[in-house]
Parts: sequence; C-alpha cells; structure tokens
Amino acid sequence: ENFFESYLLSFLFWLGLALGCFVLLLVVHLAGGSWGAIIRRPLEAGVAVIPLMALLFIPLLFGLDQLFSWTDPEYLKSHPTVAIKTGLYLNIPFFIVRAALYFVLWLAGAIIFIRLSGQQDNTHLNSGKIAYRMKGFAGVWIVIYILTMTFAATDWAMSLTPVFWSGIYPVILMISQAITGMAFIIIVMSLLSRKLPQINALLTGKRLQDYGNFLMAFTMFWAYTSFSQLIILWSNNVVETASWYVLRLGTGWNIVAGSLLVFGFFAPFLILFSRWVKRKKLTLSLVAVWAIVVQITNIFWFIVPTFARTGIQITTLDITIFIGIGGLWLWVFAHALAARPIIPLNDPRISQVTSNG
Repeated sequence: ENFFESYLLSFLFWLGLALGCFVLLLVVHLAGGSWGAIIRRPLEAGVAVIPLMALLFIPLLFGLDQLFSWTDPEYLKSHPTVAIKTGLYLNIPFFIVRAALYFVLWLAGAIIFIRLSGQQDNTHLNSGKIAYRMKGFAGVWIVIYILTMTFAATDWAMSLTPVFWSGIYPVILMISQAITGMAFIIIVMSLLSRKLPQINALLTGKRLQDYGNFLMAFTMFWAYTSFSQLIILWSNNVVETASWYVLRLGTGWNIVAGSLLVFGFFAPFLILFSRWVKRKKLTLSLVAVWAIVVQITNIFWFIVPTFARTGIQITTLDITIFIGIGGLWLWVFAHALAARPIIPLNDPRISQVTSNG
C-alpha cells in the first residue's frame, strides 16, 4: 500500500514536468518570438519523455484497489453518492480506457511536433510552411491538453477523495505543471549556457527577463486559483467539499499550507518583481529551483493527506521512488536533447534571434 502511495505521488510530479514542457512548447509555437526559438529543443526533449511516463503508468493499475476508495464495495455501501458515480464514471474498466485515451492523445501530440521539427531541420525551402503547420496543430492540441488534463486530474488525484469535487482543482494542477516546466527550462538553459557559447550569446538579459516574467505570471495565477478554490469551497460550507481543506489546514498540515502561501507566492513574487533578479542567470536559476521545490511541496500537500498519514511524514519509499523515476526522466531527457542540434535549424525565428542579438 505504501509503495503505491509513494509511486502515485512521484508519478504525478514527473508526468507534470513532461506535460509542462508540452504545454509550453504549444505556447512557443502559438506565440512565436525569438524567446521561443531558443528554448524549443529543451522543451521538445521534455516532450520526448511522455512515452516513458506512459510505460510508468502501468504499475499503478495494479494498485487501484489500494489507492482509490471507490473500488471498495464496503465504502460504497456507506457513501451512496459515490456509488452513483461508480456506475457512470468511477469504475475500473472506464478508468483504464480514459487513461489509455489520455496517453494516446499526448503521445500523438509529441510525435507530431517532434517529427515536424525534424522535417524543418532537414529542409530550408519549406521551413516557413512547416512552422505554420506546427502553429496550427498547437492551437488544436492546447485544447486537447486542457480537456485531457482536466479529466486526468479528476481521475488520478481528485478521485482519491471521491466525495470531493472542485472545478478549479484540475486548473491548479495544470498551472503547477506550467510553473514546473518553465522553472526547469530556466535551469537547463542556464546550465547549457556555461558549456555552449552559442547558447550563452543568445541567452541575453532581456530573454532571461522574459522567462522570469513567465514564471512570475504563472506563479500569480497559481496563487489566484488556489485561493479561489479555498474561498469558494469554504464559503459553501458543505461537508463533502470543505472537509478536504479541514484535513489540510488541520494540525500537522497547517505548517505546509502556511509555507506554500509565504514561500510559494509572496516570497517569489516579491523577488521576481525585481528586474535585476530576472536578468541574471544565477539569481533566476535559484528562484527556478525554489519554484520546483514549492511545486513538489504543493503536490505532496494535495495528495498525501488523503492517505491518512498523521502529520508530515516523508517515507523512505517517497524519496527512493521519486529519485528513481526522476533519474529515468532525466536520462531520457538528456539523450533526447543530445540527439539533435541545440538550436533549431531553419526556424524562421532564428534570423530574428541573430539580428536582435
């Protein structure tokens, strides 16, 4: 039982990092701009990890009865509203079908963008047309991402407490993925700039500031959605929904909640408000590391109290599995990043990058 708890916790974070890179890649293609051309390769390498995460989802299927109370007939007898949900939605066969659909769509998106990117590298004549195709696909896949992630967050996280429901819950997890992805890319680009002169020349103070602004905006939206969910559910005063916060704001977990408020929003917001911080690689990288630690804490606070641990208990399994999955994730990422030119070839925005310095 403890194994599957720790595994789900780690899986959700590392999958979130891959999907965070995916949604940022979509934004890069939709928005354009020289800042996006520079970080395309690390984002594509992060997207290339999605097949690994699809394989790593399989072990969770063997622990559904230990993770999700809606699989227990005795639990359903005492919770008739949840029993109704199992007939329509929360049942194991449909759960597996939905999960397969999510990964098929995410994998299809990953294949499309990586293949089109490879085609653009190999041809100069049609590079503009290929860029336009990727922009068109990005508009479609960002809708697919929002829809699939809404249901995936409901299935894999929110249904751990099947009496609880919130329309904002999936949004919080999605913006958390964007924060994690942006913070990770900032760290990767800073490390690459130390070894690759072409990256160091392109990673100017202005572009660092752009990435810092993204990180600050995502952090603000994460705080807004998190606080909105708390206010709405608490003011409703409904036992099934308010009890989710009663547990997480109670003894043992209130420290984590307070830390997320202070160190997850107020501190990084005030720090990132400084233009100087965002234009320096070292300081921005430190804030990015900070942001990742906050999001690890956030998902821990979201998931672990459901498992009835008394207070903040980080087990050896939590750490071991997190490092294990993370090691595999980073290994696949590093190989994908090394397999292709670090600067996208024939990207129409590259000339703009060169001209702007």
